[in-house]
Amino acid sequence: MENRLKALEGNINKLKTEYDQFFLGVLKTPPEKLAGEVAREVRLLSTTSVTNTALRFRIQQVVSRYNTYLQYWQRNLRDLEEGRTPRRRMASAAAETIGPGIVVISSTGGNGEGMETLYRALKREYRKCGAAAPDISKVRRMVEKQTAEIRDKYGCDRVSYRVTTEGGKVKVKASPVGGKGR
Repeated sequence: MENRLKALEGNINKLKTEYDQFFLGVLKTPPEKLAGEVAREVRLLSTTSVTNTALRFRIQQVVSRYNTYLQYWQRNLRDLEEGRTPRRRMASAAAETIGPGIVVISSTGGNGEGMETLYRALKREYRKCGAAAPDISKVRRMVEKQTAEIRDKYGCDRVSYRVTTEGGKVKVKASPVGGKGR
């Protein structure tokens, strides 16, 4: 039973990744086959009688998490079918990925998915240079400070961040998007 639960958790994570890729436009079709397999396993595990309280609790957690994801996926699929949300914009309202290593952050605080996207790009560049990336909290503070300064100075709504490597050093360059005279 423990192995089935671990396999189910892994499949749910894989399904989440594939749905995210579908909503971003990386995959052309939703992962229906894997979704069917996961749904079948969730039904089987949720109806199985388990006497071990800890295991029963873990099963309930996994089923609950799956149901939450399922509602999110169904809502996004419905929005796509009804044309309410263009596919490439479904990832995040707070951040847009314009190109490799370029992220636009709308909020003043570089939080949420925009910060995660920027940090992933930063880690990739550091890996290419063979160095360790700074802690995400340090990067978050830098982005929050820089975003506030640029928004005040240029009166812009959004700030774009580009991760580059110059002379063997990884740099994060910020520039205003929109605002006065734009």
